[in-house]
Amino acid sequence: MVGERPASPEHAWQLPLFFPVTAADGRLHGVLLVVLDLGYFLALYQDIDIGRSGIIRLLKADGEPLAEARQAGLVLDAPTGERIVPGGARQGSLHGRFFEPGRLYLSSFRQLDRHPFTVTVSRAVDETLAAHLASRARFLGVLAALSGLLAVAAFWFIRSLGRQGRLLSALAAADVEKRELIVQLEEEKRRAFALAAHDHLTGLPNRRMFHELVVSHLSRAKRSRKYYVLMYLDLDRFKGINDTLGHHVGDLLLQAVAERLRGCLRESDVIARLGGDEFGLLLTGLENIDDSATVAAKLVEQVSLPCIDLDGNDIQISPSIGIAIYPRDGDDFETLCRHADAAMYRAKHAGRGRFCYFDPTLNQIGERLFNLEQRLPRALAGNELLLHFQPLVRLTDFRVVGFEALLRWQHPDFGLIYPADFVPLAENAGFIAAIGDWVIAACCRQQAEWQAAGLELVPLACNISASQLHDEDLPRRVAERLAEHGVDGRHLAIEITESSLLASPVVAGRVLRCLEALGIGIALDDFGNGFSHLANIRHLPIHYLKIDRAFISDIRNRPDDAVIVASIITLAHNLEMQVVAEGVEMLDQLVHLKTAGCDTVQGYYLSRPVEAAAARHFLIHPILNPA
Repeated sequence: MVGERPASPEHAWQLPLFFPVTAADGRLHGVLLVVLDLGYFLALYQDIDIGRSGIIRLLKADGEPLAEARQAGLVLDAPTGERIVPGGARQGSLHGRFFEPGRLYLSSFRQLDRHPFTVTVSRAVDETLAAHLASRARFLGVLAALSGLLAVAAFWFIRSLGRQGRLLSALAAADVEKRELIVQLEEEKRRAFALAAHDHLTGLPNRRMFHELVVSHLSRAKRSRKYYVLMYLDLDRFKGINDTLGHHVGDLLLQAVAERLRGCLRESDVIARLGGDEFGLLLTGLENIDDSATVAAKLVEQVSLPCIDLDGNDIQISPSIGIAIYPRDGDDFETLCRHADAAMYRAKHAGRGRFCYFDPTLNQIGERLFNLEQRLPRALAGNELLLHFQPLVRLTDFRVVGFEALLRWQHPDFGLIYPADFVPLAENAGFIAAIGDWVIAACCRQQAEWQAAGLELVPLACNISASQLHDEDLPRRVAERLAEHGVDGRHLAIEITESSLLASPVVAGRVLRCLEALGIGIALDDFGNGFSHLANIRHLPIHYLKIDRAFISDIRNRPDDAVIVASIITLAHNLEMQVVAEGVEMLDQLVHLKTAGCDTVQGYYLSRPVEAAAARHFLIHPILNPA
């Protein structure tokens, strides 16, 4: 047990301790007195850092403080205060306002095992937590900084996500736009391919696509026993329609023909527009070769039907068709095309509006026509063209009162070529206007030569084409040629056909009246073999009617022809026109025409067409003896 401290100050730090001494049987034998130096005891805790508010107390068993140690030093008379050690507890910790009012302390206590007192260690909570508060402040600062960084990072992350989202949206929109553009480009590509492979006017495949389709079919035909037929179809006199009625009407006609061709063929067949008024057709897989004739006849029939109301015009046109059969007439595209083209030209020369099969002998004809067409520009430039002159004889006194200038071509290889062999080529190739101008200039030049020789001139007539007749610049060019050579207009005449007036009578009338104003005589050639009659031409400045040779050739044996000729002569005279009969080859025809009152005649009976030197003789000796 703990005894009372001495009262004297010098012994106040000495604390008597009494320990009972017992025997083995538990009986008390005595008491051991031990004096404990509190200063020494408390000095053991002096090196402990308990802070400024820290307190170490030494308590008796009943909780009475004996001494305490603070930062300021050892205190012997510790204030009693509140007893902080609960009864019965040997160790533990607790907190409360034990030493200072309003200040919270945290205390830990422990009862010593071999000493009869308890040691408590107390420290103010605020001081204990001060170090932690600084760390907490630093932690909170770091945490706030980290939170700020995280917030900024989150902001930039969210912003980046938004930006990425916008970019993704933009990419998605761009992808959609790209896909739409790809679709549009594919559509444009398809359209471009369609335009490149099809004729824009008729919608039919063009020449290039026709070549590919035919080659593809022919490759399959080699493994087939069926027939394949290649046809070339060309519209007869299409150029005249184009020149007279205009390209717009020509385009409408081509569209109508293309539609009719579609209706005549099967879906397995191939049809194409090769250019201009030329079409190519391939009949595939025919069981019988005679079926090609059936199809060709149907094509001729359907295309020849009138086309009603093409921009106010009713037009009837006919086709010429050339046919080449695979493999009889060729086993490749080029050969079949060449042979079909040759057969087509044979159909044209045979009378148009028909079809012809290829004949091997046509190759030579086709090559000749091709060579002629290719040389036409050189013929114009190289003076290979020339004129022959056939006299027109007045029946009253058999005097030469005029000449008709007839065109010839002195070819270096083929010799003298007549107009029927090359004028159609010139029309198709677009040279007919240039040739017509050449003929007018040659007539003026020839008249100037005869005039310079002192010969008495008679009118020299030349033929002009439909395209020239509807060219309102023609009178100006004719006037220039007359002035250039010093020839009077009354020494020049022109001949036109009835068909050339049909396209535009108004324009033709203006051109004819301008030519008439120059003093030029105007003759209507091949009258009776066209589509008009006197009622249609009575308002035009026509001076001569030339009766077609078809009515003259058998006038002796066919009373109908004689009546027609007589009627034409009478009506023409009533309209103050002179009559010229063509194709007089026999004396009986001459007598009949003289009796009917015909004014002038021309034909082989009186004279064949002759060169300029022989024509000069007629000017020197103009009276003929028809006997």
